[in-house]
Amino acid sequence: MINDPLFKFDPATHQYTYAGVPWPSVTALLQEFGLVDLSHVPAARLEYKRVLGTAVDLACHYLDKRVLDEETLSKPLVPYVEAYKKFCVVTGFEVDEEKSAVPMLSKKLSFCGTNDMVGMLNGELVIIDRKATWKIYKAVGIQTAGYKILVEENFKVKIKRRFALQLKETGNYELEPFAGPEDQNLFLACLALHWWKKNNAG
Repeated sequence: MINDPLFKFDPATHQYTYAGVPWPSVTALLQEFGLVDLSHVPAARLEYKRVLGTAVDLACHYLDKRVLDEETLSKPLVPYVEAYKKFCVVTGFEVDEEKSAVPMLSKKLSFCGTNDMVGMLNGELVIIDRKATWKIYKAVGIQTAGYKILVEENFKVKIKRRFALQLKETGNYELEPFAGPEDQNLFLACLALHWWKKNNAG
């Protein structure tokens, strides 16, 4: 399904379409239903963290692929990359590049998304969402549940556990597990409401 010719992803706008029809993404669904409230954060600070998070993700992705030139990293990125390196060394996490950072769609449920990481942790295939945010919001559990659906459908595997990896500007990290079955139920509820609204507007 990743190679379905009807599936299109525009990285510039982060817009997914199937057969020309816009389909919701995992993160767009969280935003649509206000599951993360950042209204109290100044817009300039939000934009800074968004750009930082994108750069951190890209740097860590290049590190995984062993093509990162660390000499070219801007100073603000260094502690976050060091935190990621520390996480990999301490835990022995091994990223599965084929299944990581891949735009995917679920033809069964009509939604899309691009995950951060899939890999082996303590002998289990897990999904990890990497964050460079102030804290890990509860909605990340719902987010990882959406990515779990996508990875399992597209790669015919079973994800054993879900995590958020918080990379900190101190060079340290925290790994937070999400195990609640309600995460998937809440994600599916958002998805159902999205399509109900779209099909019943007015």
